[in-house]
Amino acid sequence: MNRCIRFLCGIVLVTATTLYTYDNAHFYRATNLFFEPRIDRNYLTTFDAFFQMGATSESWNKNHHKVPLFDLSGTNNMHELGVGVPGKDLSNPLDMILTQLSLTPSRCSTSTDSCKCISEFATYSIDAEFSTIEGVLSIIQNWKKGFFFQLHMPFRRLKVSNIKFCDISPTDNLCPNINTPIWQTFKENFDAILTRYHLSRDCYTDTTIGDFTALIGWTHSFQQTELLDYVDTTMKVGILIPSGDEKNEDQIFSVASGYNKHIGANIQADFSFGAFDWFTLGAHFDVTIFADKTRCIRMKTGPEQSGIIKLAKAEAKEEEGTLWHAGTYLKADHVLRGLSLLFGYSYASKNRNYLTPCDTDKYPPSTVNTDEMLFEWKMHTIHLWLEYDFAKENSMFGPRISFFYNRPVGGKRVFTTDMFGGNFGLDIAWDL
Repeated sequence: MNRCIRFLCGIVLVTATTLYTYDNAHFYRATNLFFEPRIDRNYLTTFDAFFQMGATSESWNKNHHKVPLFDLSGTNNMHELGVGVPGKDLSNPLDMILTQLSLTPSRCSTSTDSCKCISEFATYSIDAEFSTIEGVLSIIQNWKKGFFFQLHMPFRRLKVSNIKFCDISPTDNLCPNINTPIWQTFKENFDAILTRYHLSRDCYTDTTIGDFTALIGWTHSFQQTELLDYVDTTMKVGILIPSGDEKNEDQIFSVASGYNKHIGANIQADFSFGAFDWFTLGAHFDVTIFADKTRCIRMKTGPEQSGIIKLAKAEAKEEEGTLWHAGTYLKADHVLRGLSLLFGYSYASKNRNYLTPCDTDKYPPSTVNTDEMLFEWKMHTIHLWLEYDFAKENSMFGPRISFFYNRPVGGKRVFTTDMFGGNFGLDIAWDL
């Protein structure tokens, strides 16, 4: 009978998923709290049902300043949009507009410390609202001697709406300015130009899965200590399978639900110690290394281009930057019967990407890789967690309910989306 139960648990494990682990850190929302070290108990099954949501209309840019949502990689320079774009046809009126705009002198100002051209002529600031809803079913299955197996697949709804293009060209009487005829002509034909290059600036909604991750782990609880209640350690290794949707390169405001179809290898470590029968201090570290992938991608073609809009698209090998995540937490464990409170902090950082175009003559890597959208991003997040554990001593089933709030408190090239949600969990002890 026990063998049948364990076999069924194995089948459930293969078809189930978990949330707060590996497809976790993304630039578009607060990083989720990591797991505590796994309980070292033979055949323990842990099931969770998570739900969270959040929204924002702001980002942090490279200078850690809050800006309109899609200015996180700089304002959107239309003055240089057509520079270096392969295949332009000057007999086409739309391409002629791009060329004439780029030949119009720029507006410059000189900073106090260097002679640097800061042009805002023919430039958009793009505001919008971003929202996401995530729901996850999860299960972790222990075996013997501290070994366990874990799977992970989040489900997401990503939405970009209320998009506004704000013209931040100079409004004074110097030329060129917001009223310059070629700039007005460009704005009148902007949608037609985007259509010519197979681009859409429509609102974006995608309901899909994230990236699937399978891991194996080992956990150990050391309790032969007089100073502390215990010292717990958990180690995990796994593979991230790119099941999520990649960014749609033909939709300006598309957001990838995973890591743009890159396979990844994940390594994690969790540590904690307990004292006074209620206090827990824990720490976490994980790193995800991605394999290179060749795909069709929008690329920067002019040295002064900036922002999220690029007309040229071609095949390139993409080296996805390594993803780092670390954090710590304090927990008051079962301070009032089954009530536990947790305060945590985490830091997530993703190294910059590099592109190697298949056609380096048309797409020089020295220009392509100056695109700020490829640069690193960073996020600091505060975590608040409240949980009530309904488990009773010597009971096979241990239900619990949680509420949490994750708030980004600083960052670089990331959205400011805070997230709140809840969780229903169930621990099943098969060895009773």
